[in-house]
Amino acid sequence: MFYFLSKVLFYILMPLSLITICLLFALFCKNPKHKKRSVQICLGLILFFSNGFLSNEVLLWWEVPPTSPSSITTTYDVGIILTGGMITNKLATESQILTDKTADRFIQPLRLYKMGKLKKILISGGNTDLVVMHEDVSDETLKVAQLLEELGVKKEDIILERRARNTRENGLFTAEILNKNQKLGSKYILFTSAFHIRRAEGCFSKAGLSVTLFPTAYKAKVRSWTLDNLLIPRESNLYDSYTLIHELTGYAIYKILGYC
Repeated sequence: MFYFLSKVLFYILMPLSLITICLLFALFCKNPKHKKRSVQICLGLILFFSNGFLSNEVLLWWEVPPTSPSSITTTYDVGIILTGGMITNKLATESQILTDKTADRFIQPLRLYKMGKLKKILISGGNTDLVVMHEDVSDETLKVAQLLEELGVKKEDIILERRARNTRENGLFTAEILNKNQKLGSKYILFTSAFHIRRAEGCFSKAGLSVTLFPTAYKAKVRSWTLDNLLIPRESNLYDSYTLIHELTGYAIYKILGYC
């Protein structure tokens, strides 16, 4: 139930959802004063959420700074990859692998593995579909494992965790696997998107796992003071705002519930 309600709450708080609510209120409201105020709020939300400078500033504040592979001087026993957006949800055959916006989550551990700084790779993530919200079509965990193997990772060095539907379960089920297999070692490094890594770190800590962070798939860009970035609304900035609200809301909920 929590999983379903959290997904519903996320959708309600999204920029376009809030804008739509204001428009519908203005459309059906009989009070001229309230109708005008609702339209003004709607326009304000559009300008606020589509502003590239504002969304990027929040991303610069929230995302954890990048880690350079050259700064890693030790060999980690297990690199943990959290799924989500690495493989597109377009239907594909067994031989087709279509990467998506967060493919960097597996590219960086692949690099470390090739450098000899990572012994094994654990991919954590299950099917996140809801009955009324079909999101994932391809089995991302299996597809990423297939791709890593094709790119040179030994099959015996890939571990799959396919039950987790959210970040909390990523931590719990990964800890379950690692605690049952002590021979895998105790030095772990965690790979997920930079905007998501704070919540992931908290969940893994609550699950009893100490992990080194390796943020990937950055969304923040170099700060720009150009007029178009400061003033011109862009549709792509709405998506960045969506990502931020989704993650900040999720982090707040997890904190309240004691998950991270």
